[in-house]
Amino acid sequence: MTRADLKIAAALFLTFVGLYALCAPGHFYLLDSSFKLTWAENVVERGQLHFDRDQIGKESRIGTYFYPGRNGELYIHFPLGSLFCFIPAALLGAAATKAFPALAQWDVGYSLASFNNVLWAAASAALLYWLARRLERPPRRAAAAAVIFGVATPLLPYATYDFNEPAAGFFVLLAAALIIAGWEKRSVKYPVGAGLALGFAFTIRYELLAFAAAAAALWFVFTLARKSRWRDFFAFAVGFAAVAAVVPLYNWYARGSADNFAYNTLPFFTNLIKARFEPLGGGGPLLSVGRFLWVYFLSPNMHNVILYCPLAAFGVGATVALVKSYGRRVLFIIVPALGLAAAVLFTTYSSWAWGLRYAYVFWVILAAAGVLAPRRRRWVKIVFAACVAWGIALGVVAVAADYQLTQNDIAVDVIGDSKRVNFRGWLPAGRADPRYSQILWHFKYAGLAVARTVDYYVHRGELRWLDRPPPGLKGDDRALLDIWPVYAQVRCEAPAAAVWPPYLLLLVGTVAAARWLKRVVDASA
Repeated sequence: MTRADLKIAAALFLTFVGLYALCAPGHFYLLDSSFKLTWAENVVERGQLHFDRDQIGKESRIGTYFYPGRNGELYIHFPLGSLFCFIPAALLGAAATKAFPALAQWDVGYSLASFNNVLWAAASAALLYWLARRLERPPRRAAAAAVIFGVATPLLPYATYDFNEPAAGFFVLLAAALIIAGWEKRSVKYPVGAGLALGFAFTIRYELLAFAAAAAALWFVFTLARKSRWRDFFAFAVGFAAVAAVVPLYNWYARGSADNFAYNTLPFFTNLIKARFEPLGGGGPLLSVGRFLWVYFLSPNMHNVILYCPLAAFGVGATVALVKSYGRRVLFIIVPALGLAAAVLFTTYSSWAWGLRYAYVFWVILAAAGVLAPRRRRWVKIVFAACVAWGIALGVVAVAADYQLTQNDIAVDVIGDSKRVNFRGWLPAGRADPRYSQILWHFKYAGLAVARTVDYYVHRGELRWLDRPPPGLKGDDRALLDIWPVYAQVRCEAPAAAVWPPYLLLLVGTVAAARWLKRVVDASA
């Protein structure tokens, strides 16, 4: 990359860091993330990978979040890579508190960790620019592709949540980019780097073994057909194995057995496969092909992978055009992502997210292909524009509202009965009515989020509600507005004079970064 390319990539990264941080809530949504951060702080402060029983709090959490190890010590059950993602926040939090003891009440480590995915998502957008330039796209078009990728895909909403998928997605995209960039070069650093990146991704999300297997199979086929060198294939395999081997070694160290993954064990996957193949209304052991297509590709519900990221479908549809423009190497985006998609849709179950959470990685990879796809014909440009517009609209809704529309929300708010809901299909039992669509209901919650924010400032800090809270629900729970200055004031009792200045400074900095991006792109034209 030239110096101009480095400037554009840096401007993209800073712009998206600012945008995503402005959209982020500044707090965790899941108890899982709190335990991961506690693990990281445990490593930083005590230098141990296990927990003492006095750190667990509730005995009921043993067996759910923690498992006894080989020496009776308690080990957290999450993937090792996902835990290490919290180490930087723990280190910075400890350093800040040591330097300024008064910051202890602000819980600096927690605040920093809540913005973890902001960095991973912004880095993914900048990485796409690098990939586009490697595919010989002009700087302006490459920057436009990165911007579309950053605002019209799940990259935007997932940057504001505390799941670990954005970190895994970055490393997978990096692996694919390195394979493509080094395809015609004689250096082994690209395939080794790709293997290492994919190994890191595997330590975060174990399902990514499917992506690695599909990539290796495709590379093996290309090597047999003499489209690639055996040395590169083995370099990729060695790079992946060098990092992935850490997982069974950790399993052996922590639990006394290399195949004891705890988080995603074989029985876990087996049960999910059985659940996936149970029909909606009972009466048979197998899931019909029709219902599978309905749930994942046609229905207006939480599991529809096209509604939540139409650019992914566009990327698959543009495979032929991509190969004609960039050669067979571009298949390292499409084929492994489709292999991962098949594995995820058949073997995993995910809720508590914007769309199907475990689909995030193959969503963004296929969406990257969709953004990079050539668009020479008019009708293709129209379809692409429609996909981009829908993706942006969904992103706006996702960051304006509470994403956490659970099964109970659907059952209580829409149906009035918590029992009349299909937990595997996200549809009311026996019903397929657009009025029950998660997509449509998000717009309701988006409007309420905006109304609550306006109401907050109109009444000078007094939290009032335009929608009456259900009986028995604590006011603090309804006060979690997805904007971190408000959250800090309500939950952390932080003074507005201390919280709003950095927020406004971030806003100014984001605008400045965007202006710098425009200036360096114009200069490169």
